[in-house]
Amino acid sequence: MASKVEVKSIDDLQKMHTGTLMNRRAALLKCEETFEMSDRNGYETMPLASDTGIIEFKDSPEWRQAYKDLKGILANRDNIPNKQERKALRQAKASK
Repeated sequence: MASKVEVKSIDDLQKMHTGTLMNRRAALLKCEETFEMSDRNGYETMPLASDTGIIEFKDSPEWRQAYKDLKGILANRDNIPNKQERKALRQAKASK
């Protein structure tokens, strides 16, 4: 299913919890590739993120900027262990 993501400023992104940022990343990745490839092509005009405040397509400059900003902020955050890392940490703690 295609995703719609709000345009956010860098300041807003920095205030967000890391898990929320990861959910935003997933939503950005679920956006449709292009308007031309969408099922809306042919009977609607292309929505502009600058007008609507919503990012819908990966080929837009707003999507590229949003993803770049998000990756920059996540690069400076602490790592959230995945399932296997959490399991290894629990096992190491239990064996002590």
